[in-house]
Amino acid sequence: MARAAYFAFLVLTVACLLPVKALAQGETTSAIVGQVRDTTNAVVPGSTVTITNHETGLKRSARTDDAGRFNFPQLKPGTYSVRAEAQGFDPGQNDNVISGLGQKQTVDFALRVARSNEAVEVSSEAPLINPENANTSTTLTAPALEDLPNPGGDLTYPLQFAPGALINTAGSSNDFVGGSNGYGNVEFNGLPALSNGYIVDGLETNDPLTNLNSGLSTNLVLGLNSISEVTVNTLSYSVDQGRYGASQVDYVTKSGTNQFHGNLYELWNGSLLNAADYFTNATPGNHKPRSTVNHFGGSLGGPIAHDRFFFFFDSEWVRIALPIVTPAIVPSAAFQQYVLQQLPAPSVPFYQQMFSLYGNTSGTPAAILGCPLGAAGDGCANRQSVSHSSDDHEQVQTVRVDYNINPKDTTWFRFQADTGVQAAYTDPINSLFDAVSPQPLYALAAGHTHVFSQNLVNYFNPAFSWYESLFGPSNLQQTVSAFPNCVTGHRRECLHTHGRA
Repeated sequence: MARAAYFAFLVLTVACLLPVKALAQGETTSAIVGQVRDTTNAVVPGSTVTITNHETGLKRSARTDDAGRFNFPQLKPGTYSVRAEAQGFDPGQNDNVISGLGQKQTVDFALRVARSNEAVEVSSEAPLINPENANTSTTLTAPALEDLPNPGGDLTYPLQFAPGALINTAGSSNDFVGGSNGYGNVEFNGLPALSNGYIVDGLETNDPLTNLNSGLSTNLVLGLNSISEVTVNTLSYSVDQGRYGASQVDYVTKSGTNQFHGNLYELWNGSLLNAADYFTNATPGNHKPRSTVNHFGGSLGGPIAHDRFFFFFDSEWVRIALPIVTPAIVPSAAFQQYVLQQLPAPSVPFYQQMFSLYGNTSGTPAAILGCPLGAAGDGCANRQSVSHSSDDHEQVQTVRVDYNINPKDTTWFRFQADTGVQAAYTDPINSLFDAVSPQPLYALAAGHTHVFSQNLVNYFNPAFSWYESLFGPSNLQQTVSAFPNCVTGHRRECLHTHGRA
């Protein structure tokens, strides 16, 4: 059993004592900024602005500065209500402010002088142009991710819907699975996919060997059902981005809310509902090989304590069984008997055990040069077409908790376990020699935000990931025991697990 890859990497992000103009949002957060004026376009300093998260009930307040501006940095992405109040003015309110991942959403108010009958101005439309956000980015929320066609449910597939994306054909020499040192499944603006960065909850998830978006056991990057929002940023990076030349893709996982929510799904694709290809139908006696792809899972989130403590759990499972048809040439029963008759008696048990590993040796006679059996040299071997199933499976479990300690302190924690087994090699002769690759990955990430003031924020985002990839037979002891230890003849030969002597 060979240890092909072992990686453990740590990411630690600290944004401490920095002005929010330089760090208003990050890889897991967003921001809401704006200005309060009156109807004559004069600024209203000292007004109170309060934001409320629709899903968790979290409230934060700030006062506008001398220029009437306010900032709410390092927010959890989501939908907020924003209310502005000032003495002598009617309050203004916007109940549908969508603060996107890695974005600064601008909300401006024009307050009217208070009348005897107080009125509240409510606006539900976001501005068409956001002057606070210069990034060239595309943001997709959970409903959009669910509605987009996505064969295999790959986490990185939605990138192909962003401007400037060039789709690479899966399975070609440009694909990591189809060829060594490939280029992933998407490129941006003519730059290779080696220049794309994938950040989930602040943790970089690029393959540490290839720097690509390579999957694990199923070659799919699973976990899409646990994603609340994804932002694809290709130009004009903010100060916490730009480590990659082509794009930086930020994901943030779902969290619980004050309402219980969840889903269940199953996607099945198999040979029962698929047509046979032309060559299968054109060959007499051939039948459509069995294939099955089963992708299922579900999630559940909700409150532990209303407005304070929330949980979210997601489970995803993939089962893939694909046919592998391999041509093989095996020694005929007659040739095996001929060989045993030519050997000295002490060597016979060794070769008998070797021949027994072939199992079925029937098939179409194959002409072998120098064969001592048969006039045409076709008595020594048979040609077979062996069909086996290559079974891959992978499962991902994600748990996240969010805690609103107080209006100035919020924290969250996310743990993910991705386990499975990949069929690395399927032997056409004997399943004892099949090779598999267990590829477990464990990742955890956390975040804590403390607001000193609207201009002073500390955001702590530690993350850790451990990944291992092993290649070897399904059962090493059974595979080793299938070989005899020694052969005694004119020369003594011994087989060992680590070599020959």
